[in-house]
Amino acid sequence: MMIMTNNVEVLTVHYKTPDLIYRQYNSVRKIYPTIPYRIIDGSDDGQFYFEDLEKEDKNIKVERLGYNIHHGPGMHYGITTSFYDFLLIMDSDVYIKKEIINDMYNHYKGYAVGKELMVDKKGLEKDQHKKYWWKSFNKIKYPYIHPSCILINKNAYLQFKQFKKHGAPCIDAMIDIFNKNKTDILSSFNLEGYIELEEKGTRKRWGINLK
Repeated sequence: MMIMTNNVEVLTVHYKTPDLIYRQYNSVRKIYPTIPYRIIDGSDDGQFYFEDLEKEDKNIKVERLGYNIHHGPGMHYGITTSFYDFLLIMDSDVYIKKEIINDMYNHYKGYAVGKELMVDKKGLEKDQHKKYWWKSFNKIKYPYIHPSCILINKNAYLQFKQFKKHGAPCIDAMIDIFNKNKTDILSSFNLEGYIELEEKGTRKRWGINLK
């Protein structure tokens, strides 16, 4: 199956790491020259980022909020305000290496496609409890599609709990899906070879606020 790229929007949430966005943008344009690309810019430093891209590319949109919306709420805002049925959402520190949208869409089952993890209600995998030893252990049982690179259907997203400001921003939605016995709408996809990820690219520079 193929999906028309005019029915897909590429979305990313930005916070004061423009070099990462330029790298991602260039990788997208090499493969999808005209696909809609939107940046939710939560930078709070007064900088007017990506004006050059807007001047050069009619298919890019930058929404400058002027405050740090954070990752989960930024994705939620981007999804709920999109004019498209599907969104390819990528972390700012992700860039693509080859055609990915159709291959992900071929695995689509009703909600989202991406790397699937098994996590507890705090969004932690079992081995992460060794690192976060002060957190109480919860039985791991929730399939979790990681938002680093996720293809998601807007209308399906609206049927479950929203993404939130959290170290695992999709966890409430995934638990809601699990509790409603709908985990068959989550699709696992092996991203190896499709993307590169600079681990915690934004977090290493600016930290993370889980409150």
